[in-house]
Amino acid sequence: MALVSIYTVGRLNHPYDHPTSRDFYQVGNEVYRQATKSGLIETFSPEGVPFPEEAVKGKGSPILTLTVWRSLQSLYRFTYSGQHIQALRDRSKWIRAISRETPFLCSLVD
Repeated sequence: MALVSIYTVGRLNHPYDHPTSRDFYQVGNEVYRQATKSGLIETFSPEGVPFPEEAVKGKGSPILTLTVWRSLQSLYRFTYSGQHIQALRDRSKWIRAISRETPFLCSLVD
């Protein structure tokens, strides 16, 4: 069985303790609840994980996620449905626009 892992890096518009950033984390908790019902196998805490050098440079507080999914299809269905699609639509409130230089990694593990 092949698994899918996805590692994303973004930048918050405000410091971690700003009310808008706290809202991002509250919504994120709800999104993770949806993810566990949608094929998410594991999520890894970013605590103590060094950020890629590119993520540390520039404005905004860096954030990252690393998750493992049952399949590419389960990841896709989750990404474009429910609370996650709404969070994607609202992301400009919390996250800086993605540039072409923003790191993104997706891998299939067999």
